[in-house]
Amino acid sequence: MFMQRRPPLLLAIASAFLLCGVVLADEPSRKPKKPDVPPARAIQLAVFDLDVTEGLEVSPKALTDQVVAMLSTLPKVTLVSRDQLIKVANEHEIALSGLVDGDTAVRLGRFVSAQYVVVGRASRIGQTDYLVLRIVDVETTVQTTVAAKAPSAGGPEAILDRLTEPLVKNIRMLQTPRKEKEDQEIAALRKLAKPLAGKVVVVAIDEEHINRPLDDPAAQMAVVHRLERLGIEAIVPIEPIAGWKEHLLASGKYDDRKVDFLLEGQGTSGFAARLQGLTSCRARVELRLIGLPGRSVTATERGVAADVDLVEALAAKKALEKAGEQACDALIRRAARVMREKTETQKQ
Repeated sequence: MFMQRRPPLLLAIASAFLLCGVVLADEPSRKPKKPDVPPARAIQLAVFDLDVTEGLEVSPKALTDQVVAMLSTLPKVTLVSRDQLIKVANEHEIALSGLVDGDTAVRLGRFVSAQYVVVGRASRIGQTDYLVLRIVDVETTVQTTVAAKAPSAGGPEAILDRLTEPLVKNIRMLQTPRKEKEDQEIAALRKLAKPLAGKVVVVAIDEEHINRPLDDPAAQMAVVHRLERLGIEAIVPIEPIAGWKEHLLASGKYDDRKVDFLLEGQGTSGFAARLQGLTSCRARVELRLIGLPGRSVTATERGVAADVDLVEALAAKKALEKAGEQACDALIRRAARVMREKTETQKQ
């Protein structure tokens, strides 16, 4: 008894369906995975009274309250209370009304331990209302501008509605995890600091808090770690012999090691305010980079920062660390620019 042969056409169709079934079955596994979105970090904002020009049918306080209400609904956003802002402003004899000066707002923001301060102005030009907010990073003073406009006929509600989307978008950008943000900043700074890569630097920074020396130099260690991340070798003198700096400047050597630069400076911290059981301290670090051998100053820079802690000494150290990093980054940028300009001049 012979098996009935199937026509070749039917076999081809069946094979095609079988292959399609296999492909479809595998399709879900071939779909690209969605990239992991890093969780937003918590941030603290201080919103100062907005300035409102004549012609708008809204008071500065009412408009500010609307912006505060908008921000209060966002996840992981903490707002400094108005009572706390008023208290600190009174202590430092600063008026809060119409505060559009970013420098003054940043100074107050540091006192209340805010990471960002918000200032702004509402105005009317013709038949159009405008609202411009500036969100200022207290540490870096980098500003993020959020603006909206709407027909005057719509009243304050119209311009607030148009402000919502760009404001939320920019706040989410500011909530990018700090480590990821720092990695990007370090990568950009490392690229900029290529002329200094592989150089050897002796670091000597004196530090004090309210006229008394600090046993653990916080700013100096922050600067050393920053240099190492940029591919620059740092040497910290430990119990150096008398006259070591003069010898270094004259010979360009430390302990028989050839050195390219001396990075010296001064760090000072002090009590700023006592807020809700925490102590706030401010710090300033000044640095200068000297090419060796010699006494010519390649670049000078400074950094200013603030931080809080239950213990005053710890708040001072944290502020010095931040100020040291700021000063170091600014110094590296300036020194790299000077070295590039010098190289280009020599080529001409």
